[in-house]
Amino acid sequence: MDHTRGGPVDDDTIIDNSAPVRLFNDVYWSRTTPPTTHNSRWAPFPRLPTELRLHIWLLFLRQHRMIELQLYVDVDEDGQSRRYTDCNGLGRVVSGRDYTVEIGGRAYAASLSPLLWVNREARQATLSFYRVHLPFPRYDGGRVLYLNPEYDVVCIGPRAQGFSLAPVPTERIHRLNPLPDFLHDVRAHDPRDQGVLHLAMKSKDIALFNTERGIYQPPFLPTDLHPAAAKSFTDILRYRLRSVLCIVGFRTRVRGIGEPPPGYPFHFAQTFPLRRRGRPVGGLRWFDTDPRWGVEFDLKHVPLRGDPRPYARAWEELEQAFGVSDRLRDFHFYICPTMKWPTHFMFLKPSESSSPIEEGSREELAWHLQEEQVQWRKYREELHQNLWSKLPGFEDQPMMPRHGPLVDAETFARMESAPSTAIGMWLFPPEAFKEPTRVVQSVFDLSAVRPGLFLFEV
Repeated sequence: MDHTRGGPVDDDTIIDNSAPVRLFNDVYWSRTTPPTTHNSRWAPFPRLPTELRLHIWLLFLRQHRMIELQLYVDVDEDGQSRRYTDCNGLGRVVSGRDYTVEIGGRAYAASLSPLLWVNREARQATLSFYRVHLPFPRYDGGRVLYLNPEYDVVCIGPRAQGFSLAPVPTERIHRLNPLPDFLHDVRAHDPRDQGVLHLAMKSKDIALFNTERGIYQPPFLPTDLHPAAAKSFTDILRYRLRSVLCIVGFRTRVRGIGEPPPGYPFHFAQTFPLRRRGRPVGGLRWFDTDPRWGVEFDLKHVPLRGDPRPYARAWEELEQAFGVSDRLRDFHFYICPTMKWPTHFMFLKPSESSSPIEEGSREELAWHLQEEQVQWRKYREELHQNLWSKLPGFEDQPMMPRHGPLVDAETFARMESAPSTAIGMWLFPPEAFKEPTRVVQSVFDLSAVRPGLFLFEV
């Protein structure tokens, strides 16, 4: 598949990984670079009415973002004596929890809107739009997380850090989880008293696997929390949260599915969404239904890293543990598959050298897409050599074409030229996952449901 030029290629064609990568994301974000010279500024803009200028600022600001945060708490952290006693500038009680908020790499700067530095009017409009101003603990106010709860999806990874010779008991890990305190603090810094409305977490952070009981369970219980934290978290579950997104991975890192009989027919799933990498902060388009053409072909066989159904049950058990049996607002829990793809260094031999390539960049993505094609051809060659060529009457059978047996060549080419490759993740309701078609490999037929789509700006 030629993601670099937009049309079908022959099996022997070598894809040029230095050519521009074409993505479905580009349909919704312009790839043009805005002019940066002084002379390119539109001089009449300051003479527009104030209301119109403010409307233009808001048009720029009103877009969904997903912000990936790491919350670190020291494993040696002790008592709760000073928690939930101090107030912030809004007169709200804050958690006082000694945790660290981190946005990976240089992404903190990316979380700040460029309008903060345009002029006083634009800055004021930005600070008003991102009404939550949460100081980063341990940074003495040097960093502030600016959020708009209606537009921002906050993806959180709670982590414990610190040096310990002895393993940390499971019940202590429960008590160390800073998620309830963080959610409380965001709400305490929200003038509207809402806080995080859209929460995303990886599957391993939503539930813990109990090897003795053989089930998934909530990551913490009310007894693991400070009493004020438990009360606040209960209120957030019942009244505040609008959506929780459980991020799960595909079983493979390439979209070519090559499983010999009696497995699923060989297929290249062009619409499997690829994970966003290298950009913990960025804009997204939230589609209620995936608009890409050809999704229905790929939903018939979705191989995941594990059965995602227990995660929804673990979240329900979490709500029940906090006494939330009746939500007083619309709420959605989503299972969100996205495919993790490797760095380009995994494709190089030890003797090969390469100039630095930014993680998650289009250049690195080009390496991955080329490797996908190499792997897809290898799958088909192995099928031909090890199976078809050994069956009587099939000796002269040509190798399976790139489009595979489930999609005709014209349809496959149309999906390529669209293009169908997207950096994003699907959003499925838990009820979309019936019994897996292949239990051991966690393969699901999801063709009865058209998923939503997060499409990231790249």
